[in-house]
Amino acid sequence: MTQKGYINDFYKQFEELNIKLDKANETISNLLLNNSILSTEIKDLNIKLDEANKKNQELLLEIERLKNNNNKDSSNSSKPSSTNGFKKVITNNRNKSTKKQGGQPNHKGKTLTNEKIEEMIENNEIDEIITIEENKTEENKNLVPIIKYEYDIKIKRIVTKHIIYPDTNKNITKYPVIYGNDIKILNCILGQKYMSLDGIQNFIYDVTNNNHLTSKGSFYSWNKEIYNLLLDTEYKHIQNELMNALVLHVDESPIKINSEQYYLHNISDGKHTLQYVTKHRSQDDIDEFGFLKEYKGIIVHDHYKMYYNYGADNAECNVHVLRYLNAVSEFTNHTWSKKLHDLLLDMKKKKEEYIKEGKEYLEDEEYESFKSKYLEILLKAKDERKKDLSTNAYKKEEINLINRLVKYCRNHLLFLRKFFVPFSNNRAESDLRGIKIKQKTGKFRSIEGANIYAVIKSCISTYKKNGINLNLALNSIFTDNPILV
Repeated sequence: MTQKGYINDFYKQFEELNIKLDKANETISNLLLNNSILSTEIKDLNIKLDEANKKNQELLLEIERLKNNNNKDSSNSSKPSSTNGFKKVITNNRNKSTKKQGGQPNHKGKTLTNEKIEEMIENNEIDEIITIEENKTEENKNLVPIIKYEYDIKIKRIVTKHIIYPDTNKNITKYPVIYGNDIKILNCILGQKYMSLDGIQNFIYDVTNNNHLTSKGSFYSWNKEIYNLLLDTEYKHIQNELMNALVLHVDESPIKINSEQYYLHNISDGKHTLQYVTKHRSQDDIDEFGFLKEYKGIIVHDHYKMYYNYGADNAECNVHVLRYLNAVSEFTNHTWSKKLHDLLLDMKKKKEEYIKEGKEYLEDEEYESFKSKYLEILLKAKDERKKDLSTNAYKKEEINLINRLVKYCRNHLLFLRKFFVPFSNNRAESDLRGIKIKQKTGKFRSIEGANIYAVIKSCISTYKKNGINLNLALNSIFTDNPILV
């Protein structure tokens, strides 16, 4: 090959190499661009992954929270026992007994005996006595007979014929047939015992041998008549008695009136019950009724903060706290809640022991010791809660409970400081149980109907607390000398 040919071949190879180099540079540029794009995509995907992980964690916590809510019952929340369904829930704090079921030794039984029947006869507590001699013959008539009593009740249809000789036209009655007080009282008691108007109507129809179908309008009129008689007698007397009480239990329950929500308020102690209806659960509505504005004693409630505007002092219900502590233990596995749960029960037990011994208060040193243990547990509770915040679906409820127990420490421990203050607000819950059952048999159609119920319920509950016969007490209000408890 000549020198010129060699040079030409060299240039040709050089050109080919330049072309390959350009292609390589182009490939490198494309790879760099793709790398940059992939890096951006990876960065975006990492961001999305972090968001997905965060969302996943939130969903897991939400699932756990919903599971917790689903697992709430009357033992670990404020939910009523009626929502427990078929779950077996133990709501008290008593230890399991080894005693057999049934009557216990030295327990006074309620079985009727000949002695009890004879005592009732002697005290004129039996309306009618029928004597029947059985198997009497000439051979056995001189033997000592066996006495056996048969106790029964009857509902009789009674008509009283009034013959009136009017001296003026004003004496002529507008209605030729009126109803007696006993059927009015029977209707009132059945209604308060959670029967619907249909149920009362059918009951009276059945026990009168399908002979009398009373109208529902009559039932309402009878209840309104009893309401008017009680309003200025026993109901007013109850308010006067409760105003002088040292401690009162207060609570409220939502009710439906013509499909709208109202509230039935309860104020009570061991002797008296006062209930009334308001449209809202507000201070203005409570002030409008007026009772708590004037009351100067101690109010026990379930941490509805509005009640702190009333009374000389406030005490918190610790049974509710025990339930909330059960929830913390169950839903978080934290240990502080069990410790505080046991401490509160120890305080309650100590108080009960001192009361049996005739003591009226706890010495300052012992009270401060209990209080220090109480606050120490709550201080450690905050540290324990911080350890698993990211996986704790119950963290909001837990910190709210901790803060409440710290802030209202004195109110939660007032039962220990002053022995006449109760450990719980169960008295109010018990007095409101009737309306919760009543709402299942039927709703109120008017505010007037709800007010009638509240006044009658207040008086009947008061009679029962004091062992007063309902029939006797309600009959007395039709006279000029009503029974006042």
